[in-house]
Amino acid sequence: MFATRPSWRDAPAELAAGVQRVCGASIVGSRDVHGGMSPGPAAVLRLADGRRVFVKAVSRAVSEPSHRFYQREAVALAALPVETPAPVLLGSIEVTTEGVIRIAAAAKGAREAAGAARPETGGEGAGAADIACGADGWFALVMSVAEGVPAGPPWTGDGVGLVRDACEVIGALPAPDVVPPIGQILTDLDGWELLAAGDPALLDGWERQNVAALAELAARWQGWTAGTALVHQDVRADNAIVDLVARRAVLVDWSFGCAGAPWLDRARLAADIVGAGHRDGPAAALRAATKILDALPGDAARFVAALGGMWRYRSTLAAPPGHPTLRPWQRERARLIRPLLATLL
Repeated sequence: MFATRPSWRDAPAELAAGVQRVCGASIVGSRDVHGGMSPGPAAVLRLADGRRVFVKAVSRAVSEPSHRFYQREAVALAALPVETPAPVLLGSIEVTTEGVIRIAAAAKGAREAAGAARPETGGEGAGAADIACGADGWFALVMSVAEGVPAGPPWTGDGVGLVRDACEVIGALPAPDVVPPIGQILTDLDGWELLAAGDPALLDGWERQNVAALAELAARWQGWTAGTALVHQDVRADNAIVDLVARRAVLVDWSFGCAGAPWLDRARLAADIVGAGHRDGPAAALRAATKILDALPGDAARFVAALGGMWRYRSTLAAPPGHPTLRPWQRERARLIRPLLATLL
């Protein structure tokens, strides 16, 4: 777990009221969901009409970056192609700093028209509304429940296969116009170059020995990561929900959805298998990751090297407010993928 999430029961009452307006039904029960990097509440809510929805929310005062990411995710989810293995956005609730709650139900768009499983909402869930309230600075997303269990950590053989297939589907889809190019999302893929030019004392012996070669692998990343394919761009075991009965995976947390090369998510998957670990041990993780990269263009391996540099460089920066564990996680992730990086040198 990267952040401690408060309970949904501790969220402002205005958020619950907003969810009920989006869904057109009262909330009769909740189950908190933990994990992820956002310090806001998340829960599966049970509605009076028998439906279940997933909601996550965050206060701008607790984490301005997460607040901004949730707003960006709402835009991405609303625009995803129908074939995307992703939750369906039902609506969003924003409580402004002026104490006004803005409720926006997702309009029926391409995903619904093509048959995506969007729960029906009542009359109150239609359109948008502004309501005066006492809370401020919150943003919440309401979406369909992704059925299944997290793919890990640790990864399993089934989880790797299902998530790889989902990433392949995503990479074959065109990115919506509203999502940014990957170069605007990942700005530190030249991390090894930045570290090589910085204080050598920040690096350990392995890093000092290999930083130049790793920097060369990641060089000119803006060109070879670019593309028009849909990219999730945050593929991790805890961001993938697998249904072993239905034999499918759904990727959640689309805050970093973007346009780029079609193989990017599978390369990121390879890095996470080694970084998060495999149930059958480090050797199995390395074999699974190598098998994925071997089936992709050569630039996929360069991307893994660039990810390692991004994590390691960002681990040297000050922690963003509300995320005290992020920098240690990034440093450890850069260390854990060294066996995979070593195969690329």
